[in-house]
Amino acid sequence: MWRAPSSRSDAATAICCPARSKIKTVRTFFGDSIKGTADFSYISIGIGAALGLLVGLIPLPVPGLGKLTLGLAGVLLLALYLGKVRRTGSLVWTMPLSANLVLRNFGLTIFLAQVGMASGPKFFATVGTTGVTFLLYGAMVALALVFITALICLWVFRLPFDAALGVICGATGNPAILAFASRIAPTDRPDVGYAMIFPSMTILKILFVQIAAVLVGG
Repeated sequence: MWRAPSSRSDAATAICCPARSKIKTVRTFFGDSIKGTADFSYISIGIGAALGLLVGLIPLPVPGLGKLTLGLAGVLLLALYLGKVRRTGSLVWTMPLSANLVLRNFGLTIFLAQVGMASGPKFFATVGTTGVTFLLYGAMVALALVFITALICLWVFRLPFDAALGVICGATGNPAILAFASRIAPTDRPDVGYAMIFPSMTILKILFVQIAAVLVGG
């Protein structure tokens, strides 16, 4: 009895009941390497990231506002498409789960460290100048966004709790919240909801800034 792998990163489970002489043949056919389930292609990642950055640099005309670019959101949009394609010739676009988790946690750690070191001095300087006014404004905006999004997800669309967490994380655009959501709801739905909502929310935020600039300036 055996369970075939559903992707390149899955391991095939085989229970061999024939003679021992057949075990080598089964091992040759299915493979017997733990390392093989964690390998990924640096070339595919590099090509995908480069193409995503190029997509983010493409100017998109918006009537009445001029042109805008997606920026880093283009990388995520292209990654979603390549994840659906999974393979193009010899290039494998998917990543093993073990490598995915390691890079995800490492990237989040680097992201939080960089944000803390870059924004820490400005944060304390702003608080020292304006007091807690800006902190209260930020908390009110964040709570309003989270409350409205949660209300729509849970009571209007009747989404499961873990899927709603992913949508809320995508609406806020904060990967640190996604990491916390993945811990309290250990399923794939928070990641799926985040990946589905984040690109559209990024585009909406860009459009909102452009529209606000036109309205204020005009």
